[in-house]
Amino acid sequence: MTKSHLPRLTAFLLSLLLMLTAVMTPLSADDTAAPVFADVKESDWFYSGVYGIVKTGLMIGTSDTTFSPTAYITTAECITLLARVHAHLTDSTAVLAGAPDTNPWYQKYINYCSAHSLLGADIQMMITDFISMPMSRAQLLGLFSALPDKVWTEINTVDAGAIPDVPVGAAYESAIYRAYRCGITVGIDANGTFNPDQPISRAEVAALITRIVDPTVRQSVTLTTPKIKLYAADGTTVAVTREEKDAYIALGWRDTAYPAKFDAEYVLNEMPLTPTKTGYTTLDNMIDALFAKILTDDMTTYEKVSAVYDYLVRTSTYGRSPVSGKYRPIYKKSPYADPAPGLKTPLRSKLSGYSGYDYFYIALNDHELESYAIMYASEMLDGKTGWCDHYSSAFAVMMRRIGLPAIPLYVDSLAGNTYAPHMTSMMTVGGVDCYFDPQIEAVLVGKTGKNEHKRFCRPMAEMSAEYHVMGDDIAINKALFGTFVYDAEKMEKILKDEGN
Repeated sequence: MTKSHLPRLTAFLLSLLLMLTAVMTPLSADDTAAPVFADVKESDWFYSGVYGIVKTGLMIGTSDTTFSPTAYITTAECITLLARVHAHLTDSTAVLAGAPDTNPWYQKYINYCSAHSLLGADIQMMITDFISMPMSRAQLLGLFSALPDKVWTEINTVDAGAIPDVPVGAAYESAIYRAYRCGITVGIDANGTFNPDQPISRAEVAALITRIVDPTVRQSVTLTTPKIKLYAADGTTVAVTREEKDAYIALGWRDTAYPAKFDAEYVLNEMPLTPTKTGYTTLDNMIDALFAKILTDDMTTYEKVSAVYDYLVRTSTYGRSPVSGKYRPIYKKSPYADPAPGLKTPLRSKLSGYSGYDYFYIALNDHELESYAIMYASEMLDGKTGWCDHYSSAFAVMMRRIGLPAIPLYVDSLAGNTYAPHMTSMMTVGGVDCYFDPQIEAVLVGKTGKNEHKRFCRPMAEMSAEYHVMGDDIAINKALFGTFVYDAEKMEKILKDEGN
């Protein structure tokens, strides 16, 4: 809260503070006569809250006949109420009542709250700067969130992001959402609007505290996050929240339908681009030099992806890389049965299905899998010869440089009448998971002499006969390779210095 946002209530606040002792003094145990407030009518929404809180003795009126329901509550008063409510809930009223009076009057309530660890750093700041100023609705719930766990029994369904003016990440978001879910507040309208920055009134405080101390009067509400319909290029649709939308958009989903038939060129040209260097200078320089030769600024995204793919198909050779080991100081064990010089331990004999992920871990131990892709891409672009790992890693890393979300993917690939372990590349474009396999494409070109892009941007659903992916392998692989957010210093250390 800043002073520029505070209502101009100076005169009122001064008069309010003068009678604060009377306002905030609890009723005695023998005082059973309920007051009648001229400014609280039975038709008022806060009627039951006001008389409920007065019945508990936690608040009384501003005079014998008035409650002043629309008057704002100061930070000092809110801390006083926090102390009294906590004492009420924990059978500590005698402790609070026995505390000596202080100057200023509210210091003993601050002392009580501090002794019970009820005041966060933000409230300490408010005590220093805004003790006599009104507290906002959001700040009050943040303050009262320190009350015991037994207060916070959830009875309502309120989705994250469902409160219209309290988005995910807003100040006091967790406290506000918990209060909604517990029925302590449900907003000021049918949409669940909260007005978090509005100073909180005595009537609102009375209603909130009544519901805190008496769970039988809590309110019911269901607030669901509005869903946004998004479309993939294969006709698939999905309903997502506002918070989820950006992640889907980054994978090519959009809020208008694609053309009826999946079109690789159209879909790639529609993709948003987030170009990313690896942070490994040696590889980044090789990629930049290659792109300067095969790409031009006036190319479409589709043309750039095709140029990179065709380069690998046309210029690379399947087999042991002549620079094998040059970029692999991190290896403690070899990924090959015939290890490169200096790499002593052969790969375990069986490589299929999930054991393909053991392949990564045998090679890398505790190193990030992004390093695996960078290492193989470096070997391929330097030596122009490699296994399927080299082709797929080089393609994925160069796609990231263009700005597309490609990753290497372990699969079982059809070879004759059986399946063999294989690494390809996958990319989600237009919301559709697609294969890109320059190594197999090179094999097909070698047989026919024609580059027909039979393994270029092919939806996975169309390739189930050629590639077998077990269970959750795609999701696992996406998680293993992360988001390819590289750390330059770390990459240089892992791929150059470490092990030398």
